Amino acid sequence: MGIETMESSWFNTIWKSSRKPTSLEPERPLIGIMSFEVSRLMTKVANLWQFLTHKQMTWLQDQLSNSLGTQKLVSDDHNYLMELALLEILDNIKCVAQAVARLGKKSMDPIFNNLDHIFDNPMEIDVNWCGWEYRLKKMEKRVKKMKRFTAVTSQLYEELEVLHELEKDLKIMQENNTDQMKLHEFQKKVAWQHEEVADLREMSVWVRSYDYILRLLVRSLLTIVNRVKGVFGITQRSSGHISRGGSDIGKGNCFARSNSISALVSVYPFERDIKRSASNLGDKAVKSRNTAQVGLGCVLLDSKKRLFQKPTLGDAGLSLHYANVIIFIERLAIAPRFICPEAREDLYQMLTTRIKNSFRVKIKNEGVKVYSRDLAYEWSSLMQRTLNWLAPLAHNMIKWHSERNFEKQRMGLGGIVLLVNTLHYADQVKCEDAITELVMGLHYVSRFGREINDKAFVGCGYGGEFDDYLVHKCKIDSIELYD
Repeated sequence: MGIETMESSWFNTIWKSSRKPTSLEPERPLIGIMSFEVSRLMTKVANLWQFLTHKQMTWLQDQLSNSLGTQKLVSDDHNYLMELALLEILDNIKCVAQAVARLGKKSMDPIFNNLDHIFDNPMEIDVNWCGWEYRLKKMEKRVKKMKRFTAVTSQLYEELEVLHELEKDLKIMQENNTDQMKLHEFQKKVAWQHEEVADLREMSVWVRSYDYILRLLVRSLLTIVNRVKGVFGITQRSSGHISRGGSDIGKGNCFARSNSISALVSVYPFERDIKRSASNLGDKAVKSRNTAQVGLGCVLLDSKKRLFQKPTLGDAGLSLHYANVIIFIERLAIAPRFICPEAREDLYQMLTTRIKNSFRVKIKNEGVKVYSRDLAYEWSSLMQRTLNWLAPLAHNMIKWHSERNFEKQRMGLGGIVLLVNTLHYADQVKCEDAITELVMGLHYVSRFGREINDKAFVGCGYGGEFDDYLVHKCKIDSIELYD
């Protein structure tokens, strides 16, 4: 059930009761029905902040350093991989900032009415916004507050659904001339549900002003940008050249060193107490520290140039499809019960024309083979080695999409998987070669297994040959796609 459907039955009632004349500045518009959208934004902001913690960034570094699949299909240049991660994080910031900018149009404070281009390049924030960042401890408190707001708003949504259903039932009872005693009891139940919704509404962002919410979101985004600079070691030399210096992740401190942008503008407290540049934030702009107006410049430009030099699965729109193909092959390779005529046909239909053609050519070039235990063992071992480095990227690709789909369905819950951990940036040709190799392995292992089974069916004992095969192959079975 959509929010629009619920709105007709309960919106007017709770909207009127939410406008307190004293403490909530009645002259300023309240968030109201937009609370569900605001809650999603808060979740995204909280996720961005938590992803930039030392623990998560160390995890990312380890993932990129230890992923053989990433090194084979994307790049073995660790700095380049980190720049791809940085690009996605910046895109996520821009996505949230655009939604915040749309929200800002409804504010009565002119400072929030024109946020459209503030985060176009998150590394080049206008100097007028310097000093809006939260200190570390305060940001942590704000993140906890946003999480509470999100949890309460999620519960509010559920209770509103319950209220909507109760009101529908009440209307039916009234139309059907239900017994007055039963009707009275049900009306009390509806009234109690109204109170439950009202209590949750008071604890949620529903009754907060646009100005309050916008100030919280904008300052949080600026703090996140500042943290990104420290985490990724974005530095500015005296000549104004922008580059990525070494981050402090590996040193147990994921904030910037003294030569970073964060330190230059002195607006974020890392290991020392830094005086805030503005004690009374509002529409007063700080007119100093021009060094803050810097950007990634050649670093991100170089990353994009390098990225577009080769065709990737993301460019071809094949990353999710190939992830499903790889996972299906993995299931067939480790679970013999899945191998049946229908499974063989399903896999063949999933393969792209390029892979089918490549498979046919390779089989033809191999010539006539004697399907022996040694040949099957050789191919099954090769299959497993390939799956060991390829399958994790496929699973991450599925996880990345599922996180985004769930985010759209509910309250914007995100995850920790970035595209650089998936098949998105994988070299298309190399990935297709690897998949073709897997299909070849399934073909040869299957042919050997089928020939052994055929002998058994006609009464020819197979002795211990197939038993040995099962032992050495960890009971791997396969399929044949080509005769």
